[in-house]
Amino acid sequence: MSSMEAVLEVGWDAPESVYDRGAATYDAMVSSRLYNRLAWGTDPADYAAFAREAVDSGEGPLLDVAAGTATATAGAYLASARPVVLTDRSKGMLDLATRRLTVDGRLRPDTRFVQADAFALPFPPGGFETVLCLGFLHLVDDIVPFVDGLRAQLRPGGRLFVSSLVAATPVGTRYIRFLHRLGEMATPRTADELADLFGVPVRRRGSMAYLTLGARTGE
Repeated sequence: MSSMEAVLEVGWDAPESVYDRGAATYDAMVSSRLYNRLAWGTDPADYAAFAREAVDSGEGPLLDVAAGTATATAGAYLASARPVVLTDRSKGMLDLATRRLTVDGRLRPDTRFVQADAFALPFPPGGFETVLCLGFLHLVDDIVPFVDGLRAQLRPGGRLFVSSLVAATPVGTRYIRFLHRLGEMATPRTADELADLFGVPVRRRGSMAYLTLGARTGE
């Protein structure tokens, strides 16, 4: 299947997203080493490494929630044969993800793109071996029920991989607080607060924290 033939499935009554018009700008910013180093004290290579860890954790279906433009995940997906479902509420983001997962005019096999709300995923529970949600938790005010919803998508024994910006570095913390005042980010949290909420170790580089959780049943 070519990228032009890829079918975008709509999993909800989707209004236009603000990210539809700014998808290319978002993509350039998130993939910029300079921006990530100056703003967050981190590197896009770290995001890609965490994505590879998630992809390499199994062989069954993988769900990527709030997948964006797949800037951090495309390399891992192209190197893997496992089935992948990418969701985002923005059609513009998924259009760019489709292009990134197309090589020589051929879309990566076993790949679905579903326009869907991360808070109301249109899938039956327990259908995925792995769920990945990169750089999204810092946008969510009440994260425990949100994370529980992601974990509900897992098969028994499955794993959830999530990352979040946290208040850690001086520059990053000021930036997060500024975005929070603008209403673009949830109340700032620290990596230690995430660890306390979920009872798991949290890795951190700069202002980005990474954690892995099991399914709600049979962790």
